[in-house]
Amino acid sequence: MKIIQVVVVEGISDTIKLKKVFGNDNIDTIETNGLAITNQKLSVISNINKTRGIIIFTDPDGPGIKIRDIINTYLNFNCFNAFINKKLIKNQKKIGVAEARDIDIRNALSNLIKFEENKNSLSWEDYIVNNFYIKKNRIKISNYYNWSEDINTKRLFKWLNYLNLNVIEIKKILEE
Repeated sequence: MKIIQVVVVEGISDTIKLKKVFGNDNIDTIETNGLAITNQKLSVISNINKTRGIIIFTDPDGPGIKIRDIINTYLNFNCFNAFINKKLIKNQKKIGVAEARDIDIRNALSNLIKFEENKNSLSWEDYIVNNFYIKKNRIKISNYYNWSEDINTKRLFKWLNYLNLNVIEIKKILEE
């Protein structure tokens, strides 16, 4: 079953690891790209937190702690935090989520995650049929959420599902 909340991680290797542990279609992540987290990304995280919830799951090292602090502060500490104990990680060259054992990742998230039955609030077919992918509509939706107007079609589809929006709700945004 799919996890309701979106898990914030530092990079693609963390996403790959979580999808391996929970199943490719059962978990959604947002990557901060390390310390290069932008105001736009923080805005996306904030919007997702309002609809699905956020779990911050960064590496137990200096940069990971700093990223966690930035996001917690931006969200006024209104989110969940999952922690991995760096003593449990066998690889001493890199201490992070991607290097953690599957069981330790499951344990770190087990008390925080909630599961849902439905996969997507918006199907790809509905997304295309309703022309949400057209540039002027992408721009209008992006402006509504303070996202970059350069958002591509696939990312917008993904983010609309992260926000758990359906066709009716998106049409209301486009009518404003």
